[in-house]
Amino acid sequence: MYYSTWEELQSVCPIVDGRWNKERLYEYLVQSCYQFSKQIESFFMEYRGDEDLADLLFSFLFDDDYDGSDSQMGAAYVISRMNHQLLRTKKDLLLKAQANEVGWKRPFPHDEYLEWFEE
Repeated sequence: MYYSTWEELQSVCPIVDGRWNKERLYEYLVQSCYQFSKQIESFFMEYRGDEDLADLLFSFLFDDDYDGSDSQMGAAYVISRMNHQLLRTKKDLLLKAQANEVGWKRPFPHDEYLEWFEE
């Protein structure tokens, strides 16, 4: 879908009644690859420690229905900005994502950025 302004995209905020809405989250992830990337990044920074968000982001990466979608690129990017302590609790999911042969599907395309992971 096309959104001409940030305010228009905000009207489909991915949090509805205090819970993440996957369809709306999809819109934010796709849009983060195009327009409003700075605003969307700021939005997600407020939820860096949200376990439910992390689980949904990983679900985008591993769901074949989204294969090749910009939502996967957006999900990988947002995961890379998540709280490191939270990501340590998602070790299996993160390692599975890192093993993907497609670089843009890996939250950390260059494994050298994972030094914090073993600390």
